[in-house]
Amino acid sequence: MTATPEDAADDVPAVPDAAGPSEPADSLDKPSAPPASFEFLIHTLFTQALMALGRIPNPITKQSLVNMATARHFVDTLAMLEQKTVGNLSDDERRLLDEIQHQLRMMILTDKPS
Repeated sequence: MTATPEDAADDVPAVPDAAGPSEPADSLDKPSAPPASFEFLIHTLFTQALMALGRIPNPITKQSLVNMATARHFVDTLAMLEQKTVGNLSDDERRLLDEIQHQLRMMILTDKPS
């Protein structure tokens, strides 16, 4: 008997529905993650940049290490998001993005070795 494309599809594991729960049922009573939002994304990138600048310790290692290349990567990522979202942000979102980029750029300038 020859395998048909339909038979091959039976061997592929099911992919969870993107709209459905991604956590096992036993974790439903645990606190959930904050809702996905533009502000949360910006704050996440900001936090990662602060860690790369050594301004806050890594929560896992509890160490503060400076990695300027990584810090610049996060600043560049924020700049890319700014370019890609032109005309689609609320005033508050645009202001948040502008202020965070400004803060990070000033930190990079002041943290450069002489």
